[in-house]
Amino acid sequence: MVVSLLGCVLIITAALAGGNSGRQQPKVTAVAEELSDAELVHRLRQFHGHTGPYAILGYRLGGWLLRRLGCGKYFGAQITVAGPDVTPYTCLLDGLQVTTGHTLGKGNLTLKAAAGRGEGTLFQIEAVAEEDGEVVRVNVPLTVAELFAEWMSQDQTEEQIFDRTLSWPPEELWQERG
Repeated sequence: MVVSLLGCVLIITAALAGGNSGRQQPKVTAVAEELSDAELVHRLRQFHGHTGPYAILGYRLGGWLLRRLGCGKYFGAQITVAGPDVTPYTCLLDGLQVTTGHTLGKGNLTLKAAAGRGEGTLFQIEAVAEEDGEVVRVNVPLTVAELFAEWMSQDQTEEQIFDRTLSWPPEELWQERG
């Protein structure tokens, strides 16, 4: 154990001494993990407290964004969300944080006031890859809020809503825009 601890200290010391003046972040490959439903429920519950539809939507959308940009988890993109800044809508941000590792605290995930959205749009999301500047823009239509509200009014269990949100066709949840 002493050797392991000493090894960690040496690695950290070497990394710090290497001069990270360019603020270059560690290279992490794009999200390649495919979580089982049980592991996804566990991670979302650990981070968010429950598995509501907006958190699951954020989780799905975040994985899609990273794969689409080919960038890494935790670093590699700047993600901006324009949408409502009240719950349950902001739960989407927690789902994004779980899947992308991009966070409000690091500043590589931000929420803008809803005023910038287009008509009929619940969220507008823009992700910019830091490496090559590629931009991906996505709209989540207002019909998604109507769909989720309908599900919630049907007195379904959390597990049923989780299953529906996870299996719903992505093209009905968001659309890439130019």
